[in-house]
Amino acid sequence: MKNKAIHSETDSLASTAFKCPFCGFVGPLEMMGADRFPILQKLEVIGAGRRAAKCPVCKSTDKERLIYTFLKDVEQLELKSDLKILHIAPENNLQLWLESISTNYIAGDAFLQNQHFIGNVQFVDIRNTVLPDNNFDYIICNHVICDIKEDKLALSEIYRILGYGGVAILQVPITKVSGTVEYENVKSKEEREIAYGYGYHERIYNDADYVELLSSIGFNVEVRNLSKEYEGHGLNPVEDLYICRK
Repeated sequence: MKNKAIHSETDSLASTAFKCPFCGFVGPLEMMGADRFPILQKLEVIGAGRRAAKCPVCKSTDKERLIYTFLKDVEQLELKSDLKILHIAPENNLQLWLESISTNYIAGDAFLQNQHFIGNVQFVDIRNTVLPDNNFDYIICNHVICDIKEDKLALSEIYRILGYGGVAILQVPITKVSGTVEYENVKSKEEREIAYGYGYHERIYNDADYVELLSSIGFNVEVRNLSKEYEGHGLNPVEDLYICRK
């Protein structure tokens, strides 16, 4: 039944008429993600695994388009001025758009995973940013917290530098069929691949546990699903958005 649920998610993504909100491409999505780690199927991990999710033209993913849809269509960032935005581990298409609408945009990364970035990306350790208190209107940290051993430290730092009334988008892979999975003795990349389905992950969060963790830091958390409102954007129908306000 668990494998069937994963295939249903993939089939739903593949069958939905897709028009890329970034580049305007109309057509089928490409497959992406790994399917060789049984833990992803066993725990029905949302936001990971093999699925139809990549635009064949601009290479945007379902995870990237989810953030873009929220910021552009729900929050309507293009209508707001002088926004201070921090974007950790920036996705290419999202970075280009945010740079085009804000002169106070910072793209940052700790450069631990040998990713290829475009444009200006500066060193930012999200556990200790040395950035001012209450500084940003928006902070985007998309599938990054799951890679950080000291997740509470990183979340507390995000809370510290987020301005009052600000919004942080803090997505992670999620399971709804198990509690949070984390092992103290899992240390190597190969061990993490087997335990969590990805060589840089430090855990797989349960959805309720994750909301509780975010709330314990001080965030006011809204869980929202945008897939039915924006069916043509190629969003993962089972991936909720974790909208964290200060």
